[in-house]
Amino acid sequence: MKIRRGVSAIIWTRDKGKKKYLLLRRKMYWTGWEWIKGGCKKGENEIACLEREIKEEVGKKVEDYIVAKTKFIFSFKYERPFVHDGELWKGAKNRVYLIELNNKKIKIDTSEHSGYRWVSKADALKLITWSDQKKIFGKLAK
Repeated sequence: MKIRRGVSAIIWTRDKGKKKYLLLRRKMYWTGWEWIKGGCKKGENEIACLEREIKEEVGKKVEDYIVAKTKFIFSFKYERPFVHDGELWKGAKNRVYLIELNNKKIKIDTSEHSGYRWVSKADALKLITWSDQKKIFGKLAK
């Protein structure tokens, strides 16, 4: 079994002069609050993966946001291994990106998520389900 290479994105925008962060309510495989994440497909580099995941999960094109790459990479194990793209995966290793949207109008992928919220940093830290995501978010969200 392999570790899947992927990306994660902390998405934010300004709302009345204050930063608001996007959290998605996960419904596929588990239930809870998270930021965008996804695995790279065969032959796909990180930036192409990031652009695809942002388009799939929140309906935004490259011209709708500004990207900042971080040094943070986090690894996690899946609750149970699963098959994707014909391979058996036991976990993932994702680089984290900060994404500034030019507006907060999004369209979520309802096959993976049941809802979303734009929240303050403090509220995000209360809502994020996984402790590893919470810890990284706390360091990166300003």
